[in-house]
Amino acid sequence: MAAPGSPPTLFRRLVLAQTIASLALVLVFGAVFYAERNRTVAKLTAERWAPALRAAAGYGGAASGVPATVEVRVSETRPAGAIPASRWAPRIVTLRSTLRDDGVPVGDVVFTRGVPHAVTWIEVAGPDGRTRWLGLQDDVVESYVFRRLFVALVLGFAVVSAASWALARRLTRPLEALRRRIESHDAKSASMAVAGTAADGAPTLEIAAIENAWVALADRLARQQSERSLLLAGVSHDLRSPLARIRMAAELLPETEGIATRRAAIVRNVDVADRLIASFLDYVHAIELPLAATVDLAAVARRLLETRGEPADVLALAAPARLDVPRTHELLLERLLANLVDNAMLHGKPPVLIRLSADGRDAVVDVEDHGPGIAPDAQARLTQAFARGDASRGTAGTGLGLAIVQQIVRRMGGTLSFERVAGAPCVRVRLPTR
Repeated sequence: MAAPGSPPTLFRRLVLAQTIASLALVLVFGAVFYAERNRTVAKLTAERWAPALRAAAGYGGAASGVPATVEVRVSETRPAGAIPASRWAPRIVTLRSTLRDDGVPVGDVVFTRGVPHAVTWIEVAGPDGRTRWLGLQDDVVESYVFRRLFVALVLGFAVVSAASWALARRLTRPLEALRRRIESHDAKSASMAVAGTAADGAPTLEIAAIENAWVALADRLARQQSERSLLLAGVSHDLRSPLARIRMAAELLPETEGIATRRAAIVRNVDVADRLIASFLDYVHAIELPLAATVDLAAVARRLLETRGEPADVLALAAPARLDVPRTHELLLERLLANLVDNAMLHGKPPVLIRLSADGRDAVVDVEDHGPGIAPDAQARLTQAFARGDASRGTAGTGLGLAIVQQIVRRMGGTLSFERVAGAPCVRVRLPTR
């Protein structure tokens, strides 16, 4: 479903265009049908009326063949309360022309109310030059036809609209499937794009070409990402060996007063470098670890609290007995929770609360703290690698915590957002469970 204010989807545009075209077609067809039917019925009615009108106007001519129910009323003046007929209405034009062809000199045509039918009054000039108004209580067009035609057109429009909806859905389903594959950023699933569209509706030539181009692009991106991850992992691993030797050499320095201070500084900087390397490796793992397991998120959170050993007034957990998340990896969920807690502890303010819940098709992870929170204009930037907030410039950290969380969430098809719950800042992660 499109978000409020977002551009209309192709599906909506197709349905709207076909609906408008269907409505126009139905209106044109209805108007043409109604006009032609009125002309036909008016012609037949005029042919039935002509003998009676000629006789009533004094032109002679037997009224044989005219039904007895056709009674002609005669008025020397225009009937009171008469409703003029449109001179351009198809039935009036046909009625007048047919009567004239049958020898009835017709002038104006008006209507007056009557039961069960309205009375049609026709101005006729007699052979003596006198003008009379002749009235017939017989509909020029059968009653209730318009209502029946309207109902038929509405039903036809509904059927055509439903067919348009189904056709647009079938046409856009391959595009929607392609969009989901592109959003997943998964080159392996993209490589099966063309073969996988059979269940989503047969793709057109254009969509198949887009899919093939996306497969090629995804393969190139996957290779580049794999090479970058391999390089980053190799460099990080190779850096740990000299760092370990530096730390060992520093710890072997004598315990003199001047050297102890410098040794502590060396060990502290080695620890910072080691943490940075560990973050690099976590970033690589967030990209490379397979998503093939179903993991109990609640159990991972409880294990994290036991490992950290924080008192309940500093770090607490509110979670159901079990909350399974499919298509994931246990190490990724551990790193996601650990990074969110570390971020709250370092840049927020205790107490920190981890709240896990199920919301429809999603597992929801809320990590709340009592710090100032993240400014709205900095939220997108802080999910990028090595980004640091202004308030955290003097705080130890690598700038990869939220970037790793964002990478994990994106791979799992979830969302990361920054909220406020009861006034407290909260980082919220939604992970699909179906």
